[in-house]
Amino acid sequence: MKLMSTFLALSFFLNASAQPGTLDPTFNTSVTPGYTKTDVVTGGYDYGQAMAAHSDGRIVVAAYNVNNYFTILRYTSTGALDNTFGTGGIVTLRYAAGDDAQAYAVTVLSNNKILVAGYSWGATKDFALLQLNEDGTPDAGFGTGGWTITAVGAGDDEVRSMSVQPDGKIVLAGITDNGSDNDFAVVRLNTDGTPDNLFGSGGKVTTDINSNDLVEGLAVQSDGKIVVGGTSNSLGDADFAAVRYNSDGTPDNLFGTAGISTIDIGFAGAGSTDIGHSLAIQSDGKIILAGQTAASTGGNDDVAIIRLTANGSLDTGFDSDGILLYNYGTVNTDDEVRSVIVQSDGKILLGGSTDGTGSSFALMLLRFNADGSLDPTFGPASDGVATADITGTPDIGYAMAMHGTRIYLVGSTADNALRKQVILAAFNNNYSTLPLSLLQFFAEKQIGKVMLGWQTAAEENVKQFIVERSNDGKNFSAIGHVFAINKGSITNNYWYADELPNSNNYYRLLIEDFDGKYKYSKIVVAHLTADLSFKVQVFPNPVKEVLQVQLPAGLSGTIGLQIIDMNGRIVQRSNIASNGNALSTSLDIGNLSNGIYLVEARAGSTLLTNRFIKE
Repeated sequence: MKLMSTFLALSFFLNASAQPGTLDPTFNTSVTPGYTKTDVVTGGYDYGQAMAAHSDGRIVVAAYNVNNYFTILRYTSTGALDNTFGTGGIVTLRYAAGDDAQAYAVTVLSNNKILVAGYSWGATKDFALLQLNEDGTPDAGFGTGGWTITAVGAGDDEVRSMSVQPDGKIVLAGITDNGSDNDFAVVRLNTDGTPDNLFGSGGKVTTDINSNDLVEGLAVQSDGKIVVGGTSNSLGDADFAAVRYNSDGTPDNLFGTAGISTIDIGFAGAGSTDIGHSLAIQSDGKIILAGQTAASTGGNDDVAIIRLTANGSLDTGFDSDGILLYNYGTVNTDDEVRSVIVQSDGKILLGGSTDGTGSSFALMLLRFNADGSLDPTFGPASDGVATADITGTPDIGYAMAMHGTRIYLVGSTADNALRKQVILAAFNNNYSTLPLSLLQFFAEKQIGKVMLGWQTAAEENVKQFIVERSNDGKNFSAIGHVFAINKGSITNNYWYADELPNSNNYYRLLIEDFDGKYKYSKIVVAHLTADLSFKVQVFPNPVKEVLQVQLPAGLSGTIGLQIIDMNGRIVQRSNIASNGNALSTSLDIGNLSNGIYLVEARAGSTLLTNRFIKE
């Protein structure tokens, strides 16, 4: 663990070279170049808490509202409020009249519908999830009038983070009051907002680590395991904490101790107050948890980042001991990060704020290389650091998003009376997310080969997909390529057959555009030595007209078969009878649109799945 320090003064005025980490003057050009401020409640207290991007560059912000409504703002890529959304670009909603509500998480789905999560407060606070149509109206086909309310326990429950699995199921993570303090809480819902009874108990799981535990970060691994991160014992000698669950909600005993890993950073050899705010998973399965730390004796806050291996231990390949501390400036300043993104090139981007630039807090971005060193290609001074003191009053960064060659940081800024407004700043980046949204990427084991499939949207100027394989998950080499279709207005489906796989196969896609920019997909795994008997087998795959479905022995009674599209809609359903022996059946799928589908077979509490491609 090393304490890093640097000093940087960022001029508000930008040079024309678009240096990474400088404000982008093409954002909100005619008003306040590089940023925009929004006063949701005039003279009130508003700040952006979460953010997500549409594939076309529109930015959605979930904001705190002093009047206690779910508050969602949408901006165009030019920085103006989007008048096609809600009223003048703003939506404010409550589940029920008289109830209070606050939103902490937002996600944009591939069909441009928007999920917003937080809490609704009637008699108690409960998990609240709202699905909006693209225009900001509640989606009547989801939950009850667009809302799903989940009481995790008898006390107060709050969603703090959200993720959507590749199969469309929605994972919510936050806190639940057990009667004496707070525990980690995770809920999984089906695509229509109903509880997923295959997860935990009635779709709910809680974990009591220590006194007063707080979840703020969430990510779903490529193998379906769920990782949540935050703080344990937040009212005492707080520690960073991460918990990993199997896809059914049981603790993953291969991670930490009974699925739990806690890290006491121990600032300068003393006890410390360590608060974890945001979590991300690298393509190799390692886990980044970022936040802040301060000596328990009253020292200033410093940025704290840990990296865990796949088994929950500190990764010594990251800053020599798995723990990295950062202090801005030459004196002990208050610094914190609230958001972390791992770029597909392996670099780690953090967003937050610092009071080291002057008399008030300023927005701050940090970018580190994969080994924990500051990235010299980023920041006006080429030292990995960027700050922006927008107004001369406190500017606090809460959430980050990336789109194209921009990094967005949203939070709060104050006017001279210290009333808070939402601030959204756009920074230049020398890394591009590429004009493409990768909706799905999977590997399916078949007899003698591995079939890879992927689905894209908003595809433009993409040259090709290079398929890379590894036998250890670290050293990859190209085994083939597929040229891009480049139809951005529709979803595009691709597949590639690895006819000569190894026993252990790790795959990733290198996605290259015509300008030479590229990014990597997540890593998917196919171990051919694994037992393949207890799953649904489908063939041919890809398929045009008739899909053969083979079910293993052990299922008896009525088996429900259903086909689900990538938006979570059930497009075909049937039942077959089984006496417990293995059996085969055929499904006519000729009327389905081309794309990737999930076939599910359910017998009692047993659920088996597989994917196939309709061409």
